[in-house]
Amino acid sequence: MTTTLKIFRRQSPVQVLGPGQRAVIWVQGCPFACPGCIVPESWDARSGETVTLNDLSQWILSQPDLEGITLSGGEPMLQAEALNQLIDNLRQQRDLGVMCYSGYRLETLQQQGSPAQQQLLQRLDLLVDGQYRQQEHDNLLWRGSRNQRLLLLTSRYQDTVQQQLNQGDESAGLSFVSATTGEVSFTGVPPLLGFRQQFESQMQQRGIHIQV
Repeated sequence: MTTTLKIFRRQSPVQVLGPGQRAVIWVQGCPFACPGCIVPESWDARSGETVTLNDLSQWILSQPDLEGITLSGGEPMLQAEALNQLIDNLRQQRDLGVMCYSGYRLETLQQQGSPAQQQLLQRLDLLVDGQYRQQEHDNLLWRGSRNQRLLLLTSRYQDTVQQQLNQGDESAGLSFVSATTGEVSFTGVPPLLGFRQQFESQMQQRGIHIQV
């Protein structure tokens, strides 16, 4: 049984990466290396922080008023076994929804995925699938490019997603956090192409360090 997970970052609460208030886990390691990715630091599977599933579960469960968790990356499907265990641990104690980003298409995972990957699909309520394509960048709800799909795998978020889309299929926005050290970090799917580079340049001109 897998007892640890390699992560790039974690943050809670987040309201711009899925329905409601969420804890977001960015896993470490990605095989796609999409041009224009806003977190290329998450690609190298040898980097990141190793956390125990028990500690991560306790951290998530300690967060108040959560609707669910969002798994991003990196590529969550590379650590499907550990994520299955994490989700099971959480749901034994709280009814949390699960949203996930993956560069793999749903059909590929269904037809060619490992048993652990297919088991992870069965635990997801909402999936954003497909690799980010810089040439198809757009201002979309929870997605970065037009090829990426919002897929409801259960009925949990059906009404919520429909209400959001009725208001317009556009970015939920970005949230910014300023640390006491003077570092600034942002979370969300940027509506503008090349946002990170522009943002970092503007902040560096002001002597502010960007934390990813």
